[in-house]
Amino acid sequence: MAHERRPDLNSLTAVLAAAISGEPAAAREVSGLDPSAVVAAASHHAVTPLLADRLMPLGGEVSRRLQTAAHAQTAVDLARELELRQALAALDAAGVHALVIKGAHVAYQFYSRPDLRPRIDTDLLIRDDDRQAAARVLESLGYGRRDAIGGERLTSQEMFVKRDGESVRHAVDLHWRVANPQIFAGVLTFDELSRDAVPLPALGPGARGLSPPQALLLACVHRVAHHYDTDCLIWIYDIHLIASRLRADEWDAFASVVRERSVSAVCRRGLMMAREYFGTSWPPAVDDAWTGGVEAPSEPTAAYLAADRRLAAHLWLDLRAIPDWPGRWQLLREHLFPSSRYMRQVYASDSAAPLPVLYVRRVLHGARKWLLKF
Repeated sequence: MAHERRPDLNSLTAVLAAAISGEPAAAREVSGLDPSAVVAAASHHAVTPLLADRLMPLGGEVSRRLQTAAHAQTAVDLARELELRQALAALDAAGVHALVIKGAHVAYQFYSRPDLRPRIDTDLLIRDDDRQAAARVLESLGYGRRDAIGGERLTSQEMFVKRDGESVRHAVDLHWRVANPQIFAGVLTFDELSRDAVPLPALGPGARGLSPPQALLLACVHRVAHHYDTDCLIWIYDIHLIASRLRADEWDAFASVVRERSVSAVCRRGLMMAREYFGTSWPPAVDDAWTGGVEAPSEPTAAYLAADRRLAAHLWLDLRAIPDWPGRWQLLREHLFPSSRYMRQVYASDSAAPLPVLYVRRVLHGARKWLLKF
């Protein structure tokens, strides 16, 4: 799901957020709007099931259309849950300890029903050493690897897809680091997340997710590291729900770790957006515990919040985050020269053009994109 950051709340986004928050007047207002516009906006923000749930008592055309879309997503979610339970049980039996993270984790730990939290795939975090074992388990269950650009420095995840004919039955995004950008990759490690993990009984006896403070940190970081400070409502609502569940001691733990990992500004931005959209609150002492009540522009990760962003600038941040030149050269090589299989698939699926020609085409095609603002 790709969402462009809008600098201000527009009226439709604001009223959708208010309706999702449970404000009766906002729900009535949404019910009176153009149904096509509401359905399109709800889909853009990935809040169709949430909005359908809030508007159901009011009836009307808007509610009917949202209910139809939400019921289809619920059916998909039920099938996905069965597949996920099977995958987690098989991984556990093979000695691969997997943590459910991001959308699926939030769905099962913080939402009243998991189908209210749409998601395209299931994100699992494993130890780096377990990558091959986990791949064998998923492949034995009928999953196939999805071709991607790859690279040990460039990416920290691999997608496995189980198909039912032409349609995707379940997709597992297997992570061995919590984020692709180098500057965020080590913000939370598997070992510390596993140490504090909490059970997810709905997904089986061995299923585990993140502790609330760590879930909040990852939700704030993911929205910025992978989605460039987006205003997509579902990711902001995730932050709101998690924050609403934290106890005072968990807020203290959260504030301490975000300061230690130099993501105070990133996490503060996520919480401020949750407050703006959904009225999220937190203890006043949290701001002072972080940075004395102001954001910390000296944090390298705060560069991801800049309005003037280019992919080239993010590459520069990644290069600076790698401590040695061999690692930096490796990252550059992976950007410029992906595998021959990937190049054939993306740039010449029906051509026998020499590989050097394809690499030149890639560089020329990508140069403008890397320098444009987004």
